[in-house]
Amino acid sequence: MKIDILNLKEGVTEYFESLGPSELDLLNLDFRLKDKAFVHTTVEKRGNKVKITIDAKFTLILTCSRCLEEFEQDFNTVDEYFVKPGQEELEPEKYLSDEDIFSIFAPAQEIDTTPLVRDSIILSVPMKPLCKEDCKGLCPVCGVNLNKSICEHVGFDKEKDEWRRKLEEIKKKLEKK
Repeated sequence: MKIDILNLKEGVTEYFESLGPSELDLLNLDFRLKDKAFVHTTVEKRGNKVKITIDAKFTLILTCSRCLEEFEQDFNTVDEYFVKPGQEELEPEKYLSDEDIFSIFAPAQEIDTTPLVRDSIILSVPMKPLCKEDCKGLCPVCGVNLNKSICEHVGFDKEKDEWRRKLEEIKKKLEKK
């Protein structure tokens, strides 16, 4: 959504929209947007200061990093931005306030909020998505999903088994003497 900053009325203005995966350029990623993202944008203008609050509700289809099964997870993100007219002035060093960190410089008279919603969705994806907190993952030997079934390898540790076999050999050699 494009917001005309120059012709914005004083006070609070609200916008509602729903954006799909193609509108947000969220195709061919490690996750999928289920249906649409519902976005509530509040623009507050006080003098020459403009504050944009974006509240987005969406459901993502993620792949569990342990068992590789797809699952859905709901998200609700709230982001605030401060719009400043013109270009960003570069200074060698300065102390940054929250307003400085979350500022958007608008060289034109309008600002597009769609990339801000896209960034918020991408940043909400967990680094290691899990279908559930206690996901058991896959069997390292046969690859079966341990959340759905149990295989004969459960509790089997190849290194311990090798270690145990060598100890048995040593024990037999000592008994022969």
